[in-house]
Order: sequence, then structure tokens, then C-alpha cells
Amino acid sequence: EVLRFVRSLGPAVRLVLGNHDLHLMAVYAGISRNKPKDRLNALLEAPDADELINWLRCQPMLQVDDELKLMMAHAGITPQWDIETAKICAREVETVLRSNSHPLFLDTMYGDMPNNWTPALSGLARLRFSTNALTRMRYCFPNGQLDMICKDAPGTAPAPLKPWFELPRLVDAGYTLIFGHWASLVGKGTPEG
Repeated sequence: EVLRFVRSLGPAVRLVLGNHDLHLMAVYAGISRNKPKDRLNALLEAPDADELINWLRCQPMLQVDDELKLMMAHAGITPQWDIETAKICAREVETVLRSNSHPLFLDTMYGDMPNNWTPALSGLARLRFSTNALTRMRYCFPNGQLDMICKDAPGTAPAPLKPWFELPRLVDAGYTLIFGHWASLVGKGTPEG
């Protein structure tokens, strides 16, 4: 019902894909298994499941409003990216999700490596890094390298890990970064960004 409602709003809504959306697509494509805790049965068995999931596949990974100076991603923007790099990397993932090759991508997106950005990354490794940064990232090492293991609340993670938004960033400081994903941040205040 939520997907149907959001879809019915058309351009009045701005959203970004997250890790659970990608997992749903992988389950629907038969690549990942539907675990009971996922609670996807009603959606997977819906008569319009194909239509809804294909609509979801065409949604963005990143929203940027240059006029309002806002950037929105599900998990965040790696400190190793500037605005243009973030846009390019998001578009690359969006392009493959919208293509007939999306099952291959969904099958290879799982994994924590590579965890360090370099413009030389290519192919599926580049797509996996971009996907992890945009949909799963929480902590980074001081050099910006992603840590995909720690899910602890800020202040409880082992040194030298830092929340990605506490590291110096290449994105213009005039932009506000909007993200979700990190449930243990709820009620902790807004991170300065």
C-alpha cells in the first residue's frame, strides 16, 4: 500500500533507493532469499508486484537540488566524493538498475569490498562501492575508507572509526546532506554536516 501511495503522488514526492529496496529487488529476481523477518510476502504476492518493483527500479539513488543546496541519499555521501562524483556514481547504479542487466548487478552487489574509492574503480567493483556508500555506509576510517561492519551507535564504535558525516568532506560545505538508514541515530539530534 505504501509503494502504491507513493507512486500515485508522482512528481510531488522525491525519494531515493536504499538497501532494503535493493534487497527487495534481489528477492523478486530470485537472487536473494526472502527471510521471514523481511516481511515481503504481501508485496511479492501482490497482483501488481511486477509493476511496483519495476517502478521502484527506476527510482534515483541520489537527489540533488542545487538551488536549495540539498543532497539526499539513503545512507550518505562518502567523504571521498565531491558533488559531481556522487552524481556520476549514482547515475551509473541507476542506469544498470533500469537496464535488462539489473539481475547481474543485483547478484553481485552484495559484499563489503572494495571499500576505498578511487576513480580507477570500474565495472561491478565500482558499482558495488557506489551502492555501499549510498545505501549501507555508517562509519569510515579517517582516510574516508568505508567500514561496512560496525553498526554501533556513534560514540560506541571502536577507534579509529568515525561516522561518515564527521569526517572532512569534498562536497561543498554549503550543501546540506540528508540521509536516513542509521536507526540508532534516531533521537540523537541532527549531525552537523
